[in-house]
Amino acid sequence: MHKIKVVQVGFGSLGVAFFKTLVDHKKIKVVGIIDTDPNKIGKDAGFLTAGKKNGVRILKDLQNLRVRPDLAVVTTTSKIREAYGQIYQILKQRISVITTCEELVYPKKLHQKIAKKIDLLAKRNRVVVLGVGVNPGFVMDSLVITLSTLCSKIKKISVTRVVNLAKRRKTLQNKMLVGMTAAEFRKNKTKIGHVGLKESAQMIADSLNIKLNLKNSITPILAETAISSNGINIKPKRICGIKHTLCGKKSNSKFLEMSLLMYVGAKDCDMIKIEGEPPIQIKTNGINGDKATISLLLNYIPKVLKSRPGLRTVNELPNPRFVS
Repeated sequence: MHKIKVVQVGFGSLGVAFFKTLVDHKKIKVVGIIDTDPNKIGKDAGFLTAGKKNGVRILKDLQNLRVRPDLAVVTTTSKIREAYGQIYQILKQRISVITTCEELVYPKKLHQKIAKKIDLLAKRNRVVVLGVGVNPGFVMDSLVITLSTLCSKIKKISVTRVVNLAKRRKTLQNKMLVGMTAAEFRKNKTKIGHVGLKESAQMIADSLNIKLNLKNSITPILAETAISSNGINIKPKRICGIKHTLCGKKSNSKFLEMSLLMYVGAKDCDMIKIEGEPPIQIKTNGINGDKATISLLLNYIPKVLKSRPGLRTVNELPNPRFVS
């Protein structure tokens, strides 16, 4: 049986986890990995991840790949401008792209110029680009949009996601300034927060055909007492996470309220509440962002390969399903 051939671009924590998931997959095969880390280049990925060689080598660039892939999975950055150069090189090789770049999940309004460049390049080379993820890409947008189809009227939408940072990768903990002081938060305020909340809000607004005035707010969550969780130790009054909120007003009335709380010791959960006809409220016990993102990457691959060329978004495509 023909397997879908995938090249990975990026071999950080998420890329490694994705590779491990595909090691024995029946329908998808990793044929190469691209990474810029000199300590990884030239080495066998199987040996690095499991101590056992499997023939998949880590290469410096795409030109060194001996097997032509059907698709590239890019897990390198959250920012569309940082991802553009990598994606440009892949599209020039006429290879489709699926990426975890948060700003690429819904870039057509917030990043119009660069999104148009990617769209035109993809169409010219007859390939597809898609950004996916749990958040943005599912919990705080696609799932909300799907639930809205059950309503004939909607007055207000509230979405809350709570994430225990102690269970997430170290890079995310550092990004949220875990263990730092309030003064350090103020110095780095413009550099932190969740990339993708605005993209989620814009996707919802466009899907419901409404215009929203968006207001953003990020505040630190400080430990009241000493916290010790999953090997993380935080002193009292030090940062254990953040609260990122986004309020969307429609005609001076609050229509959309989104809250993302990420802190050490949190009780994972997701809640969506739609005040409408009929009213809807659902709550989960917390969807693991990293594991579910890997699953979405995997399950969207067949959809990407069957899509029409161009820059696509998850709300345009049919819902994916589990790929066995």
